[in-house]
Amino acid sequence: MGQLEVDRHQQVLRDMLETILGQTRDAMDVLSREVASFADVTDRATAESDRQLSIIMRERDRQLIEEIHEALGRVKDGEYGICQECGEEIGSARLRAQPTATLCVHCKAMLEEMGRPHLAGSRAEPPFPEL
Repeated sequence: MGQLEVDRHQQVLRDMLETILGQTRDAMDVLSREVASFADVTDRATAESDRQLSIIMRERDRQLIEEIHEALGRVKDGEYGICQECGEEIGSARLRAQPTATLCVHCKAMLEEMGRPHLAGSRAEPPFPEL
């Protein structure tokens, strides 16, 4: 992958980060100002459900922020766009669709076939069977 393409992906990652951080700040402001007193039990349950959904969405945002920071670190280290499992280049189409991708399409497909949600943090044992 050329430096120009890496620079484009880096800008996309930075834009994603800025957008998510802005949304998170806005949501946290709303949650912190929200003081609700409902006489109706149904209204109270709905408000609590909305609050829980907002908290879940913020947790997903937190995870995505972490992935973006890791991807920006890979850009800095010159490792962006390299599959962390096989060492091959991750395709441009995959990176456009998922800028935080750490696995090439082949390794991701193998992983999904194995039914594991993610690779183990340790590289002591290879996750793919030797042929």
